[in-house]
Amino acid sequence: MNKLILLTTTAVVLLGIVVFLYSQNTVETPTPTMRVIPDSFPNGGGPGGLPAPSLAPGITVTYSDSGYSPSVITIKKGEVITFDNKGTQLMWTASAVHPTHKAYPDSGIEKCGEQDQTSNFDSCKGYEPGKLWKFSFNESGTWKYHNHLQANHTGTIIVE
Repeated sequence: MNKLILLTTTAVVLLGIVVFLYSQNTVETPTPTMRVIPDSFPNGGGPGGLPAPSLAPGITVTYSDSGYSPSVITIKKGEVITFDNKGTQLMWTASAVHPTHKAYPDSGIEKCGEQDQTSNFDSCKGYEPGKLWKFSFNESGTWKYHNHLQANHTGTIIVE
């Protein structure tokens, strides 16, 4: 009789451990979001009621099958650069260094699944030919970047 009680208790404890461990491994993974700055904001404001970023005309970096052009560009802090895919393949613009994307402050490929993408210099996905991705540079410095899908295609943004 004692053996039956011991076996039953052991089975219940093991079942409890399995249920506990299983429940720890079934955390929902958030859907990745990316930071795309629209051409305009309602009521003249930006996301979360912040002022709309400067959308100076003509600050565009074009991506083609041979890489980014211009490959070096100088802008003012807070300006937005539009990355325009004119190539025939996907373009995934991200901060250097491949594959971690951590050169620009508060950036990294692991942040692509987070809700707030405001400071992550990473498009977090490939953009088809004809599509755009925009990013507001709020940190002064010299920032290298690349196409995550073609890592030898690189460029430099100098933020004054």
